[in-house]
Amino acid sequence: MTAVPTAAGTDSRPPRSALFAVACGVTLLGAVAGAVWAMVTPTVTGRVLSDKYAEIIGGGDSAEYESMAWLAVLLFVYGFVAATVSWLAARPWRGPAGFATLGAATVAGSVVASVVGDRMTAWRFDDPKSLPVGATYKFGADLYDDRWWTLIPSPWVLLVCGPFTATLLYLVFTLSTAEPDLGVGDLPQDQAETVPAV
Repeated sequence: MTAVPTAAGTDSRPPRSALFAVACGVTLLGAVAGAVWAMVTPTVTGRVLSDKYAEIIGGGDSAEYESMAWLAVLLFVYGFVAATVSWLAARPWRGPAGFATLGAATVAGSVVASVVGDRMTAWRFDDPKSLPVGATYKFGADLYDDRWWTLIPSPWVLLVCGPFTATLLYLVFTLSTAEPDLGVGDLPQDQAETVPAV
């Protein structure tokens, strides 16, 4: 397969709106990761003691650590899927532009994942303030609660999981490509003639 020759100085790539659409799609994938996390995150069980106080009777710190572990795993998977989608859907933009766009989109998508996951977790469980004394309830991790600073340096550290995986996989895709133009097909005429058929 030989590269498709193009005239020197001519940009045969589609408009940047196509790259922007891929970036938006990758960002919105973060919402899916956040929603899945909200559904599978381990929960802590509590009991209402009064209108202002409650006690934890099941789960505790172990469930919170497991919850963070699940978020990290899902963000790693998100980064893998994001890199694959970006490499295949934004083929004309492979290279520095596609790589930079993927990085920005996965950072944004990781933030979206944490916000959506946090909001869906809050929506999924009852507010203990609305329950009668003696009632038991379940709740999930609150990513924006100050006490998370006592468990890990910051929950925002988890937001590097997606971009890290996406960056690593994009590099693997790049190094595994035999064509010097990464399969884009935009080599100038004089260079295209020197590319051997595979």
